[in-house]
Amino acid sequence: MRKWVTAWLAALSLLALGWTVVNAQAGGWIVWLYDSAAGRMTQITPQGAAQDFILPLPAGFDRYPGRVAVGRGGQPFAYIVSNSATFQGQLVVADQTAARATFNLPLTFADSWEFFASEQVFRRDNGAVALGYSLEGGGWGIIVFDIAAGAVTHTLRHDTPLAAALGLPAGFGLTPVVRDFSGDAVTFTLVQAGAGGAPAYDSYTWSLSAGTIAANPTWPGLDSDIFAPTGEVVMALPDDRLANARAAFTFYQANSLHVYDPFTGARFPFYNAPDRTLALPRFIQNGERILVDTMDAAERYRWLVIGRDGVEWGALPAAVRILDARGLPDGFVYTTDAFAPGVTTLVYVNTRGPLNAGAPIWTSLPGAQPVIAWAGGVGAVAQAAATPWAKLADAVYAPPTAYAPAGAMVAPAQVTPLAPLPTAVAPAQVVVATPVIVRPLAPGGLAIVNTTEGDQLNVRLGPGLGFDVVQRLPAGSRVVLLEGPRYADGLAWWKVRTAAGIEGWCVESVEDRGTRLQTLLPG
Repeated sequence: MRKWVTAWLAALSLLALGWTVVNAQAGGWIVWLYDSAAGRMTQITPQGAAQDFILPLPAGFDRYPGRVAVGRGGQPFAYIVSNSATFQGQLVVADQTAARATFNLPLTFADSWEFFASEQVFRRDNGAVALGYSLEGGGWGIIVFDIAAGAVTHTLRHDTPLAAALGLPAGFGLTPVVRDFSGDAVTFTLVQAGAGGAPAYDSYTWSLSAGTIAANPTWPGLDSDIFAPTGEVVMALPDDRLANARAAFTFYQANSLHVYDPFTGARFPFYNAPDRTLALPRFIQNGERILVDTMDAAERYRWLVIGRDGVEWGALPAAVRILDARGLPDGFVYTTDAFAPGVTTLVYVNTRGPLNAGAPIWTSLPGAQPVIAWAGGVGAVAQAAATPWAKLADAVYAPPTAYAPAGAMVAPAQVTPLAPLPTAVAPAQVVVATPVIVRPLAPGGLAIVNTTEGDQLNVRLGPGLGFDVVQRLPAGSRVVLLEGPRYADGLAWWKVRTAAGIEGWCVESVEDRGTRLQTLLPG
C-alpha cells in the first residue's frame, strides 16, 4: 500500500512542508470540482469558490455517476445518471440551469466515462459527445450524440461488419473507452471492466464520415493526459528498449513517459526512469512540463516535474499527498486529503517560480470527496513553449490508411434519434401482426404488460429486434402508450413510457408455443 504521512503531521506546519503563498493570477484560471454524492459542481478561481450548482437529475433516476465530462472551455456537462432499482442509465447533457438533451441507454455493464471523462469526449465545437459502453449481456457499442438535435447520429457495435471484419473482441465487460473526438474521428481503447490495470491496451480510430476503423498503435496507454491546444498526448508505459528493473516490481514497471504528436502521427519515449514506475502524467504550465507520480520497488513515492527534453526539473516535498492533478497556464492544481480526515483541499502550485507544495485555495465541507472535473485558463493563453521533445528510441506511427470493408457503414435502422420516429412506413416494409385485441390500444392510453412463466417484456431503443434493450418489464407493469403501432420484424411495436420514466419500444404480441400471446393489454 501507499505509505503516506498521516494527516495531522501533514497539517502540523505548512512551512515545514515548504508551503509558500503565491501570487495567483486574478481571473487567470477556472477549476470545476464535482461531488458525486450530491451531484454538485463547484467552480473555483484563484480567489476561492465562485459558484456551485446541482446537476439536473431527471425523473425516474436517483443516482449520480462517479465522473462528469466537462466540455471544451468549461461547459456543457455530460454525465450518466442511473436508476438503482432497474439499473437503467441515461445520458444527460446539461448547462448550469437545466438539462439540454437526454438519451436512454441500453442496459449496460460499464460506460467509457467511468474510466476517462474529459473534454476530449466532446467534439471540438461542443456540439456532440462520444460515449462507449459494454452491454449487460455481453458485447459493446459506441454512440455519437448530437446535443442540439437530441439524437444519436452514429453507432458502432461489436457485431457490425465494420468491427467484425477487424476481429475486434466482444467479451462480457469489454468497454470501449473514448479517448478523443477530433473532427469526425473517434479514438477509443478496449478495456476489460472490473479488471486491474494493464500495461497497454488495443486502441482504434473510427472515422464517422468514411465509415472506416483502423488499429491505432499510438494510443496504448490508458494512464495518459492530452494537451488540448496541440492534441499532444503523454502516457506512462513500459518500454523494454530503455533501462528498467521490471523484475523488482510485482506487476509491471512503467519505466518511461511517451508522447504522441498528432501532427506527425508518431509516439516515442522522452523520459526514462530505470528504477521507478510512473503513473498519472499530467501536462502542466501551459504544456511546457509534465507532472508525474513515481514509485520505487520499496513503494517510496515522489512527484516529479519533467521537461519536454526529459530533464527532471524538480520534485514536490515528500509529504505531499496528491489525489488528482490538472494543469494550468502557470502551473497546476491538485486535490489532497492531508489536512484533516474527511476534508478535501484544492491546492494551487505556480511552477514558474521555485517548486514547492503550493497554496491552499479551497476546502470542502466535512465528508465531501470532490474530484477535479475540468481545469483551464481564462481568455487567450499563449501556446506552449517550442521546447523540442527528447527522443530516446524509435517512434511508433499510426497507419496511414484505414481498412473499410464493403457494407461496413451502420445501417440507418441502427441510428436511434430521441425525437419521435416518423409514423409513415413504406408498404413494402409493413408486415401486419395477427390482431387479437378486444379493446384497441391507442396513443395516450395505458397498457399492462402481460407475460407468462416469469418472463419479462423487453423495452428497446427502437421498433425492431436489432435495437438494444433499455429495460425489462415484469408482468403487471403499467406503461403509457406514446406512439404506434409501427411494424418491423413481423411484429407490431408501441413506443411506451415506463414508471421509471424510460421511453422505448415494446412488441404488442408474440408467438408463444403456436398461439399469439398479447404482451400489451389495454389498461
